[in-house]
Amino acid sequence: MFTEILAVGTPGGVHVFDLRRGTRLAGATNGGGSSSSAGAARHQGFAMTDTWVAAVNATKPVCAVHMLNRGDTAPRLTFPLPEEITCVLALDGGRLLAAGAQSGRVLVWAPASGRLLRAWDAHYGAVTALASSGGVLATGGADAAVHVWALAQALDAASDLPPSPLATMAEHTLPITALHIGAAPLLAGRARVYSASGDHTVKQWRVSVARPEDGASGLTARAEVLATLLYPAAVRDVAVDAPETRVFAATAAGLFMTPLYAGAPLAARGGVADAVVGDGHVAFPAAEADIVAITLSLDATLLVSAAAGAAVRVWDTASRQCLRTLADKTLAAGASQLVARLAPLQLGGPRAAASAGLQRPPVLAEAVVAPKLSAISFVPLQRIAGAGAGASATAFEAPVRVRLADTTAAAARFDRSLAPALPYSDAALGSEAALLAALRPANGSSEQRVADLLAQVERLQRHYARTRCLNDELYQGAVSEWLSTRQQRKP
Repeated sequence: MFTEILAVGTPGGVHVFDLRRGTRLAGATNGGGSSSSAGAARHQGFAMTDTWVAAVNATKPVCAVHMLNRGDTAPRLTFPLPEEITCVLALDGGRLLAAGAQSGRVLVWAPASGRLLRAWDAHYGAVTALASSGGVLATGGADAAVHVWALAQALDAASDLPPSPLATMAEHTLPITALHIGAAPLLAGRARVYSASGDHTVKQWRVSVARPEDGASGLTARAEVLATLLYPAAVRDVAVDAPETRVFAATAAGLFMTPLYAGAPLAARGGVADAVVGDGHVAFPAAEADIVAITLSLDATLLVSAAAGAAVRVWDTASRQCLRTLADKTLAAGASQLVARLAPLQLGGPRAAASAGLQRPPVLAEAVVAPKLSAISFVPLQRIAGAGAGASATAFEAPVRVRLADTTAAAARFDRSLAPALPYSDAALGSEAALLAALRPANGSSEQRVADLLAQVERLQRHYARTRCLNDELYQGAVSEWLSTRQQRKP
């Protein structure tokens, strides 16, 4: 069975437990344990990968980065941030780090270099929730709005214009508290977005993304509400299982589970209209009244909840019974954020590769000491963009100069003999060319240069085919002339 870990954000830091056993594995504290520590004291106050945990301070713009090792509690890095950060999220396995600010800005860094890639104004109030899926970033704010951003456009350093959201969801009336994006690709139009708010509702959205009909560059998107789940109190957090058949809501009135397809299917009840579902919620009877954070295991058989000032509990989602209470003194101050994920190797993750259907015997697996990380691919993040940050070298910065001198007078006649469908034509490029054309900004950027390079490759392919035809004809002519000369020399 795979191993899962549970990261719990508290005022004193971030603590990691074995999800199924409840044993403590690691901790990330500064030793003080107070609410002014570098730990996470707000919802989504830390970001986590397989190697590091980045926690933001609750009272001042400071970030602390910890190694995810057994026994390591002190921060490896501590550095100031540009402004007070309310929530952080690791993107693309930790290659990017996104943060929402109290001012309403969204900031995105590259942790391996510390470079501030982009910062833009996203909301009129504080950014309160972040979620990401497949190159898309969703942000929720205190202005009760949810914006969906394409990272390829938002991180375009060559663009002088501020990013514009693909879609905006403005049906809530109170601040957004949590966001969830389904497992299906959002840009393909099949994913669902779930937004929780203090207005007692969780809304299910469908975001449809398409290219403009008038042939303009970029993408157009439309968000529509599929259903509104109405709860008896303000919703603090939301979790959805992978098949998207059950919605779990943490509210000020307790913990609830809503089956989306019990009885009449939700699509039939809602369709493309806003269907209000005020009944059908199943309560967890033994849960506390004020639940602030929840998370699901990967197979959705376990649900973890944290109540305000109370213990962290693990529930069986089928029977709604409390299986375990994490009795640890580090959680006495209460938890504000919960994250469940697969355990990395250094915290007891799978050590044997499953090759040819074989696994290492359990005895040998337990005898192997888990490796300890010694190097961290995280440097202090920039507070402002450097002077040369916008012109830093990328894979497409070097100009490509291709000289295609065609001095052969007879080359034109070979153009007519070329096959109409070349290996690297637009038809062969297919979805890649369409995606690049869709994401191509009007003022010229890295995507524009990629499209230019693809055009150069296609031109080179045509000249290659032309040269090959010319070479074949010259070869045939030379061979024919040599054979005729040889025949004439024979007595």
